[in-house]
Amino acid sequence: MPATEQADYFSTQVLRTRRFYLPDWRRRQREKLGLCLVGGGCEWCAPDFVVDRQSLPFHAFEFVGRGKGDVTLAGRKQEIGTGHAYFFDPGTPHVIRSGSEDPLVKYFFNFAGVRAAALLEELGLGPGTVIRVLDAGRVTALLEEVIDHALRGGRLGLRAAAAALEHALVLCADSRQPAATKLDPAYATYLRCRGHLLRNYPVLGSIEEAARHCHVSAAYMTRLFKRYDSETPLSCLTRLKLSQAAIKLRQPDAQVKAVAWELGYKSAAHFSRVFKEWSGAAPLHWQRGEGGAGFEERAKR
Repeated sequence: MPATEQADYFSTQVLRTRRFYLPDWRRRQREKLGLCLVGGGCEWCAPDFVVDRQSLPFHAFEFVGRGKGDVTLAGRKQEIGTGHAYFFDPGTPHVIRSGSEDPLVKYFFNFAGVRAAALLEELGLGPGTVIRVLDAGRVTALLEEVIDHALRGGRLGLRAAAAALEHALVLCADSRQPAATKLDPAYATYLRCRGHLLRNYPVLGSIEEAARHCHVSAAYMTRLFKRYDSETPLSCLTRLKLSQAAIKLRQPDAQVKAVAWELGYKSAAHFSRVFKEWSGAAPLHWQRGEGGAGFEERAKR
């Protein structure tokens, strides 16, 4: 059964939405294949947005992409803003309120199944939990994937959506901070720059280009990485490009020049030199399965 864009429990106090509901969730829940998505999406809340429920028959995960508001879970109130995530289950009364001057833009996902409660307990994200996530950009990108896959539907689409949601939950747990944590503006800028590299590395020709897109100087971007990371922006960009090149070169009929061009190297000779320095093997040798020693370690860093 395909996804619909409306469900009885969806709020109408929204200016714009991108939502999905999967009417056959009860049948899929019995299949015991992992997280069973029920519905979710992104809501651009109206200034007077308020949700006040005693219960909801699913597990819920909500994430603030932008704006301000507050959430009350089982009687405990917490102010929320960009990067806050909160969780509740069928037994948790909840009130979600958007600020009027800077309304919330929030993601919400409801799910059921035997995996749901066990996963949240394993990650320490039980009902009533409110946290702040440092790497909000990466979580947001994953949640957009969940929506895309769910709207596409089909067995594999829903499987991909559930996998992306589980990945987002794990990332929230891994980078969680207390809800009252104030984000260091410099660290937030570093995360934005790093996220830009991760999302756009195939088409980025230089760190200067990446810095311009992030509205910082290349020198400042380098200082941010020195402060918060174990590699420079150039090392990060090179690693991302060459890790992808290593995969592409192993594909049938791959051509070194085409791979180089696809990843932003205008000279095949320059690409070959950089690839050999990084992997320990020239691209042609790599294609024949003659990978250099230590490649796996470099690829993981």
